[in-house]
Amino acid sequence: MVEKIRRVEIPQEVAAQVLFLADRTCCVCRQRSRAVQLHHIDDDPKNSVAGNLAVLCFDCHRETQLHGGFDRKLDAAQVRLYKADWNRRVEVQRSTMTRPATPALAAGETQVLRYFQIRETSEELFYDFEADYALVGSSNKIADDGTNRCINAFITSTHQNFREGAVNTLEPKKKAKEMGIGTPTSQFGYWDRMVISHKVSLYSRKVLSLEFQTYHLGAGAAHGHTVTKTMNFQLNPSREFHLADVFNSSKDYLGLLSKYCLDDIRKQQFQRRSDYGTEPGRFEDSYDEWLLKGTEAKNQNYERISLAKQGMTVHFDPYAVACYAEGKYEVFIPAYVLKPVLNQEVTILLDWQ
Repeated sequence: MVEKIRRVEIPQEVAAQVLFLADRTCCVCRQRSRAVQLHHIDDDPKNSVAGNLAVLCFDCHRETQLHGGFDRKLDAAQVRLYKADWNRRVEVQRSTMTRPATPALAAGETQVLRYFQIRETSEELFYDFEADYALVGSSNKIADDGTNRCINAFITSTHQNFREGAVNTLEPKKKAKEMGIGTPTSQFGYWDRMVISHKVSLYSRKVLSLEFQTYHLGAGAAHGHTVTKTMNFQLNPSREFHLADVFNSSKDYLGLLSKYCLDDIRKQQFQRRSDYGTEPGRFEDSYDEWLLKGTEAKNQNYERISLAKQGMTVHFDPYAVACYAEGKYEVFIPAYVLKPVLNQEVTILLDWQ
C-alpha cells in the first residue's frame, strides 16, 4: 500500500510574500479575476520555501498534473520561467505607479498617469471582460486629449468587438451548458473571457510608451491566446509614433532589426529549450524556417515596439517566431545599436545618452 504524502501547511508569512510578489495573480495565464492557489514547483509539499512556490489558478495548476501525449505537462522549468517573468512585471508596474512621473516640472505644471479599470460580467450572455489601462493627466488638457483618445479608442473598440463576438456565440454556449460540457471556470467552458493588462515602458515629459497584453479565452477553446499591442506617443503636442516614424526611411532599419532579433531569439531559444530539457528533433529545420519568416525584414514583423530609457523592445507573440508552447519572445535592442538608423527628431525626444 502506497502511503499518501501529507501536505505540510505553508507558513503564513511565506504565503503572504509569494502572493504579494505575484499580485495574487496566476503567473501563467495572468487573469486577475481568477481564484488562485500556491503550487509547489518541485511537487514536494514539504518544501514550502518562497522560491519553490508559484501562484497558479486552478486551471493552470491542473496542467502541472498532465503527463505526455498532446496534453504536455506544465513542468517545473516552465513554471519557474513564468513566475520570474510575472514577478518582474509586477515589480515594474508597481514602481511605475509610485514613482514621480517626471523630474523638475516648471511652476504650475503637473504631469501624472491616471489608472483605470473596467470590469463587465454577463450571466445572461456568458462572458466576462476586464481591462486596466493608463491615461495622461497634465496641465495641457488639449494635448492630453489627443493621446487619451487613442488609448480609449483601443480599449473601447476591443471591448465592443469582444462583446459582439460573445453575443454571436450565445446559442452554441447555451447548448454546451445544457449538455453539461465544461463549467464557467474550466478550460473548455461555455464562457468567453478577455483580460487586457498594461505596462508603462516609458513616461517622460516628451514621450509615453505603453504595452498592452490582451488575453482571450473563447468558449470551448483548447487554450487562450495572448496578443501584444504597443502604443508610443509624443506628448505636447500629441502624436502617435508608428514604426516608420521612429526610424530614418533612408536607412536599412528593417535589416538591422531583422539581424539583431534573429540572433537574439536564437540564443533565447537555445536557453529556453535547454531549461525545458528539449533536444533538437526532426522538426528543427521547420522551426528554423518559422523563426526566419517571423524575423524577416518586413514592417508587419516589427510593428509591436515599445520604447524605454536606453533602448527599445520588440515583441513577438506566440506563433510569430515559434510554436505556441514556446510562448512570447521579447528582444531588447540597446540605444547605441539603434541610434544610427533613428529619425533625428525621435532621437532628440528620447534623449538617449
